Amino acid sequence: MSLQITATNATELGKGLWGVEMPPHQVRLFGSNAVSEGLRSVILIRNCVFNDDVQSLTFNMDDAIALNIGTTSQTIALSATEQPSPNIKQSDYGVAPQFTGGPGDREFLEMSKLLLDRPMLEAAAMLLTRVRERSSGDLKKGKARNFSETPDNFWYVIIQPRVQQLSITVRGSVEHFSSIAKLPIKDDRGNTLFKVTSKSNVPAALEIIFHAIRKK
Repeated sequence: MSLQITATNATELGKGLWGVEMPPHQVRLFGSNAVSEGLRSVILIRNCVFNDDVQSLTFNMDDAIALNIGTTSQTIALSATEQPSPNIKQSDYGVAPQFTGGPGDREFLEMSKLLLDRPMLEAAAMLLTRVRERSSGDLKKGKARNFSETPDNFWYVIIQPRVQQLSITVRGSVEHFSSIAKLPIKDDRGNTLFKVTSKSNVPAALEIIFHAIRKK
């Protein structure tokens, strides 16, 4: 997997266009043969995820090319591809049905598309699709690759690209899930943690997720 980069203080200037904070020595990582003129650097990115809540722009290092290296940390980031529309389509992720997710759901799927191989991308998309069929809500991105369910955080998912899996924590003790769990489970500070490593894990994962303790 390529090294993941997160640019901070990102501001959306237009569709596929952002202003970010990135010093010149970091911009040079994306190509030292770029021109060097003016104050602002310019990078072209093939695939990226913008998080408006924390003002960050995330992308793989191999997907970025430096076009200009300026003298300050003011950097313009340009998307080389069309940004995703609000509708998540079967053709994008290899699963059905088409559904309209919230901004957090869409960000989870876009980050999965960026970080996961096709089989695990399909597993992640299938899992979220099936959750939304039974429970309305939206994921909310936290630090790094963490997403929590809102408004009731009864399940929490972390994308783990290095091992190509999802780590999921559900509300409730291991004892609460032990009679129904078909996947290995373990304690996570009083809650229960398990892994999804393939599409074949999704049905069992859904059983665990919807056995989680919900707010009254």
